[in-house]
Amino acid sequence: MNVRDHLKNLEVDAIKNYCANNTMPVSAAMAHITGDFNLGSLIRSANFFGLKEVYYIGGKKSFDRRSTVGTHHYTPTNHIKTEEEFLSIIDTQDLVCIENNIPEFEQKITSIFNDNVFIDLINPVFLFGEEQKGISTFLLEKCKRIITIPAYGSVRSMNVGCCASTIFSFYRKHYNNTSIIS
Repeated sequence: MNVRDHLKNLEVDAIKNYCANNTMPVSAAMAHITGDFNLGSLIRSANFFGLKEVYYIGGKKSFDRRSTVGTHHYTPTNHIKTEEEFLSIIDTQDLVCIENNIPEFEQKITSIFNDNVFIDLINPVFLFGEEQKGISTFLLEKCKRIITIPAYGSVRSMNVGCCASTIFSFYRKHYNNTSIIS
């Protein structure tokens, strides 16, 4: 079992409770899934950084869970059939799309390196698209913000698991710095 040492002797429900008690009010989502590994990597990253839940929109309900290394047992993972249903479920949360190469949405785009990238977000849902299809225009139109991760090498995009880890890491730092710690 790939859990932290202090959790190794606990039952699944106890580990779920531990995770639930250490989450941020933040969700992750993925649309247009064609690769099980990408979804599994997203779930694993969401668990690692303490996100409360993961949604995956469209596609098939079941997927090969090996790439989650068991984290799907501890982080609630919800299959949503349509984009419209997804928007109704996250109604009070801010939808934030992670995307690149979309000049038609220039007014919504900000870099992950912008110091104010997470300012004014309310319980954000970070939405990632599959590398082939990206995020639909419908969801891009509905989102509050589009975050990009600037590229400096020759490759056009980063894989979803790495991209999610980057976003969650930056957001965790922001959350820890702005939350009142008791």
